[in-house]
Amino acid sequence: MTTDVTPTVSSDHAPLVAFANCELVRISDTAVLVINRDNNRQLMMSPQVVQGLTTCTTFRTIEEHASVLAATRPELQGRPELAVQALEGLLANGMLLRAGDAAARLSGGAGRAPAATRVFVITCDRPAAVERLLESLLRNGKLSRHESLYLVDDSRQAECRAANRELVAAFNTRSPTDMYYVGEEAQRALLDGLIAAQPAAENGLRFLLDPAQWSGHKTYGRARTLCLLLSVGYRAIIMDDDVLCQAVLPPVTEPGLAIGGMASRQAAFFADRDELARAAVPADFDPLSGHASLLGRTVGAVVEAAGQGSLAEEQLRGVNASLASVLEADAPILVTQSGSWGDPGTSSAHWVLSLQDASLTRLLGQEASLVDIIENRCNWLGSPRLSLIKVASMSQMTGLDNTALLPPYFPAFRGEDRLFGAMVEAIHPRACSLEYPWCVPHMPLEERHFSIREPIAATGGIPLFARYLTDHIDYKDASGPLLRLRHVAEDARRIAARSDRDLLLDFRTEVAHSHASQLGMIGNQQQKAVQVGSEAWQAYLQRALGEIQALLAEQQSPVMMRGVPAGSSEAELLQVFRQYACGFADALEHWAAVRDASAAVLERLQQAGEFMP
Repeated sequence: MTTDVTPTVSSDHAPLVAFANCELVRISDTAVLVINRDNNRQLMMSPQVVQGLTTCTTFRTIEEHASVLAATRPELQGRPELAVQALEGLLANGMLLRAGDAAARLSGGAGRAPAATRVFVITCDRPAAVERLLESLLRNGKLSRHESLYLVDDSRQAECRAANRELVAAFNTRSPTDMYYVGEEAQRALLDGLIAAQPAAENGLRFLLDPAQWSGHKTYGRARTLCLLLSVGYRAIIMDDDVLCQAVLPPVTEPGLAIGGMASRQAAFFADRDELARAAVPADFDPLSGHASLLGRTVGAVVEAAGQGSLAEEQLRGVNASLASVLEADAPILVTQSGSWGDPGTSSAHWVLSLQDASLTRLLGQEASLVDIIENRCNWLGSPRLSLIKVASMSQMTGLDNTALLPPYFPAFRGEDRLFGAMVEAIHPRACSLEYPWCVPHMPLEERHFSIREPIAATGGIPLFARYLTDHIDYKDASGPLLRLRHVAEDARRIAARSDRDLLLDFRTEVAHSHASQLGMIGNQQQKAVQVGSEAWQAYLQRALGEIQALLAEQQSPVMMRGVPAGSSEAELLQVFRQYACGFADALEHWAAVRDASAAVLERLQQAGEFMP
């Protein structure tokens, strides 16, 4: 159940509570047994009461929950006092979670000292961007603080590889820490060395690293997997080539700590690059040091860094209680991300459809037309405060604690970052990711244009499997990361073994879930749009609604996915999917052994001169 009812705020002393972490056992049409997993209490409830409690899953006061229930549940007939009485009874019986208990559990536990850092730049055929980034590293980066620096060159063109090698050589004449150039020859030597060390892993290694297997495709994930193999036992900070090594403060700041999903992100919009540049406020630290500050630490350390010392109950107001219930103070921070200043890095213009209230107000308050302000890609997109998130997402500068068993990236296509975040969550369900309240300039040199006229509705791709993984995580699973990684591999093989008919049904089901999610998002925006008063925005929402509803009424097929070669058949695409799923499963099954072998292989290659600064 969803609602747009805004609860009234009551006394600051009223406890914050929520209904979450309960097992529901339907006994009959009139009775549901509810078992609280936190305290083992159980209570028989009517289905109507349980359904009403689905609106009480975030931490609010009883009075706030009651105001929503009274406005949305017909059996209460607008009488919040009845809801208050029922909720107080549930709290007394131990069926509601207290935010104070969750806050106490998240405080303390700074954890061990984190490992040394290795810094990576990944690039593909953009030497001008590399030159700009290397200059900003020399100007702003505290490079001597890092154990080593690498440029991983995924360029297709020989002249770009030669230019990048020369840029690294020039950089090393001025840098206090040398940078290794990891080009075509070094990558081939690393692949050959890993195959020699782990011959059983050859198929999986070639799937992940052999460029011949991905000819004609953009291999964003392949480059990131190379970074992982070059940093086992270290913390890795990975930069896209079109960013600057500069930390920029957000135009909007909020105190304390956010706990939640990507809803904690906000956005601001600028008329052009000049206005964007004038609005930029540099931070007094470099982003490499910023990423290293909490990467590899714990949730408790983040709470302390947010200025609380210990987390106050009020900090959990509005937080999803199920999320808070799986977090603990000693949970490690395995991934860190930062916001974008400039190009938001999104794969379409339609990211604005997910904007929260404050960001939407900033978008619609611009003097320029809605189309122009969305398409100009002059934005801030990030978090206004430290934000704990469970599933990492896109970031042009990313921190990875590679002392833990992190999975490889899918080698090619867009969406590899979302799948990686989902896999980290599946393998380390106790761990957490962190978004910092600052951003880095993301300024592509090449012309990019994402039109608002492009189709809105989702058509499939790697994000479907990412959502499948997160939807099937068992947070009660006490097995270790290695076993859970094997489970992911087994899942990929099991799905690939399905018949064409079942695979198509699975595909249609997952796409329908995506469309349903989009419809819910559009519906929420339409409820707000009446107050906004922008005809252009309302027309955009109506168009989105129409497109998604039309696709829901149509039988979906993989041939409808954007980017699929013209003339492809369903059978051909399903076979390609099976090849990808089995290839990735091969890689995952041997990944831990490959990681274990990588340090020794890298050391031998460095001694042999294959990896030279």
